[in-house]
Order: sequence, then structure tokens, then C-alpha cells
Amino acid sequence: MDKTAWIVVSLCAVLIGVNMWLTPEQSSHPGQPSPQVAQVPADPTAQSHDEQSSSAATAATEAVPVPTGVDLTPVAELTSHDAEGKPLATFRFSATGASLADVEMVDKPINSTKEDLLASVRLNSLAKQGIGTLMFRLNEQTAPIFDNTVYRLVPEDTNDRQVTFEGQLNDLKIRKVYSLKPLKDTEGNSVEGHAYCLHLSITVQNTGKLARLAQQWGVYAGATAPISSREWQQYTYYIRYEDKSFHKENAGSFSSWFGGNKARIFDTNCNTIGWVGVMNQYYATLLRPVQGEPVSSYYAAPVAGLQVPGSDKPDVTGVEAAIGIPSFTLAATTDQQVGGSKTLEYDLFTGPKLNLMLSDLTKEFPKIDYIMDYGVFHIISYPMNYLINVFYRWFGNWGWAIVAMTFVVRLIIWPLYRKSYTSMKSMSLLQPKVQEIRQKYANNQQKASQEMIKLYRDYNISPMGGCLPMFLQIPIFFSFFYVLQTAAEFRGAPFIGWVTDLSQMDTVATLPLMGWDIPINVLPIIMAITMILQMRMTPQVGGDPMQQRIIRLMPLFFFAFCYTYPSALALYWTTTNLISIVQTRIIRRLPQPELKKVDPTKRKGKKSFFERMAELQQEELKRRAQQQR
Repeated sequence: MDKTAWIVVSLCAVLIGVNMWLTPEQSSHPGQPSPQVAQVPADPTAQSHDEQSSSAATAATEAVPVPTGVDLTPVAELTSHDAEGKPLATFRFSATGASLADVEMVDKPINSTKEDLLASVRLNSLAKQGIGTLMFRLNEQTAPIFDNTVYRLVPEDTNDRQVTFEGQLNDLKIRKVYSLKPLKDTEGNSVEGHAYCLHLSITVQNTGKLARLAQQWGVYAGATAPISSREWQQYTYYIRYEDKSFHKENAGSFSSWFGGNKARIFDTNCNTIGWVGVMNQYYATLLRPVQGEPVSSYYAAPVAGLQVPGSDKPDVTGVEAAIGIPSFTLAATTDQQVGGSKTLEYDLFTGPKLNLMLSDLTKEFPKIDYIMDYGVFHIISYPMNYLINVFYRWFGNWGWAIVAMTFVVRLIIWPLYRKSYTSMKSMSLLQPKVQEIRQKYANNQQKASQEMIKLYRDYNISPMGGCLPMFLQIPIFFSFFYVLQTAAEFRGAPFIGWVTDLSQMDTVATLPLMGWDIPINVLPIIMAITMILQMRMTPQVGGDPMQQRIIRLMPLFFFAFCYTYPSALALYWTTTNLISIVQTRIIRRLPQPELKKVDPTKRKGKKSFFERMAELQQEELKRRAQQQR
């Protein structure tokens, strides 16, 4: 980039930063107006649609007692266990809205030694509403209303497998039952993910003398934000499964550059929606209608003012989601019959983003494994994650599992690496002849290129052969990068000595410099040193001076890229360099290539790449000569 381009880029960055600083954040809970529960006559068929709409508008002004503050103090809890009986998750429920207040993760997703990563992970504890809360006036124009009614815990229906609440909202009697999912499916197979699942049943019954039309209702799927100051906010998403496809919206999509904020996402064209939810870097919450329960809409909005534990920021903006309930009418209670009722069934997942576990849940939550967010590299990322989990079961340490996985990857690409080294060695032997051509045709670049192509063809050498392993390692590197960014397995996982958390930098000290505390990270330094050593053992093939400078700067590029990223990334690349050094020493002990011309009469099959290039160049020279004439 020239000087002008750098100035333009810098000004754009400054303007973007100023816009982000000045753009106000909006809360999705500005107030708590009354819910829309419309009154209609006992015989709804006797009234036209317009008259029912008028009744709905009239009843919308009906006052419903709503607490000014939401008290999510738990009044009951359920604990799920794995197949061996070890506790995995504790679900705590609040009487306010008869909702799931928070979920405490225990056991394997948490093995942290960091101060701000406590002995457990608590999901939804930052949210302002409980999961499973009924919502009213769910539309695009106004903020929704939350059912903050204080429900009664039903002791006779509450045990270690389910929790039951009952509440009265005007003339509506509402009953909610949360129950643990069995660890065995209908076919007798163990489903580990069920330990993080709940089944929610909501029954609404009309106890009034007038029929009730319920419209613009919804069920709250929860809110999320980083649950630690060490997690990245850009991994906070609203997610959904719709039209057999996985969709996600970052929390930043609710605001536009140099413009106003988008208050919410609301769509009623969603007949094929399977589930909706939210996720952060390592955990997710999903709500799914059971057995094709129809959905009228899906909803998402930013949630401001969430306090992240251990963070120096006063608050962050998260994202929340909900599922809309199609309109339904409840018959009135009369002397002859009990009022009409409606039952809604949902499955709820609140747990860590563990790839293998999520794969077992795809029958119930289609494409739930897509929340790993591997992107275009999923073809490589999934096998890498699988290998790491296999080796973890062997070694019991995620760091050594990464080392073992890296060894397998290098073993797979060994033939390509050996062929690359041989090609580079042949290129180094050919360099004297290349230099002769460059000196002889210093003033005729086209002729020099033509002679060099002929030289490569005569000796059957591909100058690109030595680049193949480098090109192959780039997608492998980024595949592991995506595995690392969303795998809850690495959160708080120690390796050796100073590496106490593979999901964070391996900082051993900080260096004060010009008002900044520069972290001293050991693994990236070791990575850069081993990369330099590995490059020094590689045959020098000459080439364009600019290309050579870029190759020499590669250790610096990777060092700068990995320095502030999780230590697992530097561990992977350091292991790759060390294995490459060992492989290079082994190749050096093998018979080395000799520089020999290839007899054109003994060549078989198709023309080589450089033969085709030579022919194309000849045709191009002829075309230019004809144009000049």
C-alpha cells in the first residue's frame, strides 16, 4: 500500500471507532406494559374477524400487575447426571415467570485455574429474564411484555425429575412443568447431550366467563453475552434453524455504521422454523417446539447493561431470542363446562459447545452441531476435533491431545512434505543455471522467462512443487483456529507449567511500556524460534528478491498473528515446527536428488505443466508479433 492508501485506511478506522463510541445502546426492556390477552364472546364463531380485532384492541388496555423489578431468586432446582452418575448440570428455577433462572455447569466443561473462571459456569445468570418466560405483544413495532407473575411452586408435583409451577394471570390459569430428559433415547442409545436438556410443558386454561383470544404470544429462549472477561464478545450470536438451514446474527447486526440502531429482528414468515437460540463463544441456549408445534414468528433483540464477571467494562450488550406462538382462542368457563385450555410443548438445550456431544443431538435439534461455527473449514475442523477428543481420552490432557493430533496430521502429509523437500533441493541445484539465464537475458525479460520454462521442462522440475505443503498447511492452520475458538473443551484447560489455560494467552509476566502493559507470552516466542530453525534447514531456491523477503518475514507474520491468540494455537504451530525439523533431518539422511536432464523421447502421458506454459507463451509471443506488424 502506498502512503495515500494508508491515510485513507487510517481515517476509515478512526471514523468507525468514533461511530461505535457515539452510537447509543438500547435495552430491549424499556418498560413492562400489560399483555395482550383479548376478550371475545363465549362463541367466537358468532363474531366477525373485525369485531374480534376490535375486542382485542379494547382488551389491550387491561391492566395486569407487573413487578417493577424482576426477582430471579431460585426456589427449586434439578440436577442432571451422566451415565456414570456424575452431576453435569444444575437447573435453578425462579417463581417469577415460572422460569429457568440459570444453569450451573459442573464437571468436564470446567477445569479452570484462572480467577475469573470459577469452579462452575452459570448460564443466563446475566440475563434480565428467565428462560421459558411467556412473552406478550411480540411484534416488530414495540418492545415485548414479559410475564413477571410470581408463580406458586407445586410441591406434590415437584421431585428430583421435574418441577411444576402454577400461576394466575387475570382469568388465565397457567401451569408450567420442567422435566429432565432421559439419558437413553427410544432406541436405548445413550445421549450425553440430554444432561443439558429440559422438556417444558405450558398449559393455559381460561377460568373467566368470556372467551379469550391469545395473540402475539411467545416463549423466551434466553439471553447471552460473554460470561467471562476472557471471552470475546464478537462470538455472541442469535441463531436459528429455518428452512433446513442454519442461520446466525451477530449482536453487532443490530446497529449500522454511521446510522441508527435496529431495535429488534422480527419475522412472521417462518412456518419451517425448527429452533431458535443464542450462543456465546463456548455455550449455547436453544428452544425447540416439540413434534412440529407451529411457530408464528421468531424474535431477537440486543440486551444492554449486562455485567460480565471479572470485566473492567461497566456493561456489555448481549442478544436475546424468543419463539412466537400462533394465535389461539380459549372457550369461556360456564356452569356446564370448564374453560378451554391449550398445551404447548418445548425442548430446551442449555450447555457447552462440545462437538461430539452436539452431533448426538442432531436428531432432535437438526444441525445443532453447526453452532461450532467452523465455517468453510468444517470438512477439516470436524476430524481434527474428533481426533483431539480421542487423544484426550487416552492422555487425559488437552494439551497433549493437541500434540498427538498434530503428529497425526504431519504423518498424513509426510509424502507431500518429502516430495516438497526433494523439489526444493532440485531447485537449489538448478540455481546456477537460472542465474546464468538471468544474466544473459537481463534486458529481455520475456526471453529470460521463456528460457527458464524450457530449463524447468528439460530437467522436469516444478518451481511450485516446494510450495505445496505450505499451501496445504494454511487451511489446516485455520481449521484448527476455528476449532480452538469455539471448543468448550479448552476453556480453562491446563497443559504444563505456565500454560494454565489453553483458551487464553500463556502470559507469564507483563512489561510496562509507554503506559501499556505488554504481555510476555512464551509459546509464541518458542513458535517463532522453531519456525526460523525449520526454515534454515530448508534448501534455498533463490527466486525473486521480494518473494525471498516475504518468506523470511513469515516467522514474524505468524508470531504477530498468534501472539494475542489462545496458547493452544501457538502450541499447535510449535509442535508442527518441531515435527517438521525432525522430518527434515530424516529426509537429509535419505538419498538426495541429482540434477539430470530428462530425455523427451522417454516421456509418456500428457504434457507437463511447464510444457503447456511454454506453448502458451510461444503463442502469446506470436500474437504480439502479429499485432506489431
